[in-house]
Amino acid sequence: MKRFKHPFTLVELLCVIIVIALLAAISVKVTQVAYRRADETKTKTIMEIIRTANEQYKAKNGYYYPNGGSTYTEDGTEYHDIALDPDFLGDAYETCRNIAAENGNADKIRDAWGNAIRYRNPGKFNTGTYDLYSIGRDKGVGDAEDSTKKSPGLGDDITNFKNPKAK
Repeated sequence: MKRFKHPFTLVELLCVIIVIALLAAISVKVTQVAYRRADETKTKTIMEIIRTANEQYKAKNGYYYPNGGSTYTEDGTEYHDIALDPDFLGDAYETCRNIAAENGNADKIRDAWGNAIRYRNPGKFNTGTYDLYSIGRDKGVGDAEDSTKKSPGLGDDITNFKNPKAK
């Protein structure tokens, strides 16, 4: 006698669909986290390039790169963007120019999200040197979700200083 094979039941099909949906949701979340970390690493690398260029600029000229460019006022303090200056950036000029062009503006040093990197010399937080920061992914200074924390170095900002208001 021939045995008849039963097709999958509705419950079995639903279980398979639920497992596939869960795996898809997990993979999407993991991918988002990976992209966020990659953007943060890219921004930190850009800031390290600027730090290195600024140290070389100081060794050559005796002082850190001066303020200039557009002005941003945060927490009562003026910050400036950094122009793509081959004399300042030296060997890193092409790298910074390519990153700025990727983000739609080839005249300022930009972070991974297309925001101008902000600079102040002398720094408010690094009084002996300079402050350097990116407003981060939320495109807002400090904590975009909390209006009481609109100061550089809070929230998702990436900085070369520690804001005393940070916990």
